[in-house]
Amino acid sequence: MTRVPLMAVPAVFILLTASTALAQDLEPPPPEGAPANGGGSPEQAPLPPIQPVEESSDSGLGLEWVYFTAGGGGAYTNMVSFSASNLQVPQSTSSGGEFDVGAGVRLLFFSAGLRARDLQLSAFNLWELDAEAALHMRVWHIDPYLGARGGYVTVGGLNAAESNANSSMATSTTTTSSENVHGFNVGPMLGIDIYFSSLFSLGAEVNAEFLILERPPVPIPAGVSSQLTPSQQALYQQSGSSAGVGVVGGAHLGIHF
Repeated sequence: MTRVPLMAVPAVFILLTASTALAQDLEPPPPEGAPANGGGSPEQAPLPPIQPVEESSDSGLGLEWVYFTAGGGGAYTNMVSFSASNLQVPQSTSSGGEFDVGAGVRLLFFSAGLRARDLQLSAFNLWELDAEAALHMRVWHIDPYLGARGGYVTVGGLNAAESNANSSMATSTTTTSSENVHGFNVGPMLGIDIYFSSLFSLGAEVNAEFLILERPPVPIPAGVSSQLTPSQQALYQQSGSSAGVGVVGGAHLGIHF
């Protein structure tokens, strides 16, 4: 029987230990999601860093607080003649130019303001002082809107003489009370603005409106009283009313802050 020298025992032990460690290093890595140590819960991969959400700059336009607009276009009005039982306006349908200025405030998608308009119609001048409100749907630099407008209306200078209902006679004198014809208007509006910068825009709009006008009693023109019958003279002492519809359209320049 051969004896192993005592000095060889440590060398054998070192060789066995090294071979065991080498065998462990050659083992395949655990599958993804499996615990690395063979037990317990799998280690969670670190979450990617949260990217900050970029705040919308509205294509560089920013927020709008106040607006001013001025523009012009055309207008068409179809008025039912003043009550057939009273004096009436001979020309009920008329058209002409339109000029307007407006100002208001805006908060995000909602705006509200005031607008003054002069409708220079062929039959008369129609002045309007309206309140307006609109909802906006701005996309990039294009801003369509839908709203409503309404307020006070007054007529200045009927350029056609008033006549009685049965047209049995007509006067050639424009009544001085025509400037007292007044009423109200209300209707929807639809428009669009194109912003060239945060300060300036160019837009177009169309506005339909329903009109109610009232006329006070009319003084009998001088030199005509003797030509009128008592029933005709009584008509001058009565008020008249008129209802109709109109359409106003045009372009405008806007300034925004």
